[in-house]
Amino acid sequence: MVDVGRYRVAAAGRFDGETGLALDREEISERVIDIAEVLIEAGGAENLKARTIATEAGIAVGSIYNLFRDIDDLHRAVNMRLLDRLGEAGAEAMAELDRARVTDTRQRLLALARAYVRFVEAHPISWPALLAFNRRQPAHAEPDAYEARLGDLLQIIARVLADGSFSLEETQLRIAARTLWSSVHGIVTSGHANAVGRQADETWQQIELLVAVFIKGLERGGTLDHAGAASS
Repeated sequence: MVDVGRYRVAAAGRFDGETGLALDREEISERVIDIAEVLIEAGGAENLKARTIATEAGIAVGSIYNLFRDIDDLHRAVNMRLLDRLGEAGAEAMAELDRARVTDTRQRLLALARAYVRFVEAHPISWPALLAFNRRQPAHAEPDAYEARLGDLLQIIARVLADGSFSLEETQLRIAARTLWSSVHGIVTSGHANAVGRQADETWQQIELLVAVFIKGLERGGTLDHAGAASS
């Protein structure tokens, strides 16, 4: 047995250098993802190097490829974790309003938008890296898990809209939720990329205007009739 950084590697398996307890495959995988996430947040996807990760984790480089197909697969695992975290932020925002008994649709949608803004601010490098990663992937290359996580985010928005007095059918709710998400996402990411001086305040003003106009359009009714017919 030899000491390697924080971990000790033995023929019988891998051990935590602090506790001396055996680490299973899932624990090692989680620690590798932890390290990858820190590296990405520190320097972007270009900072994700197998040898650096192996050194930080105290494992052989080959062990990384026993856990992940390639570096892209590891980056994808980090991205899945980020999407989970974003979903949790949205769910918590709704839970806070539920506890405060806030049912106003506008306030609930703005709370979701605010949660997203804070999430992007908390992940200034890893979130843009996720978006860049997705852009360079072939169409339909992402696993079902990715679409499932995005679907969970859209479902939170759809539930808020369903609780409003808009009389939207299921297809219309899905279209409306995706439209609103895409619009807020575009405002936030473009504003974040160009955040200088008063740009941040203007970004939030754009979001408030978008949500107000969006709700007003739904209240007037009939705005999604064509979209619903086109997708049926």
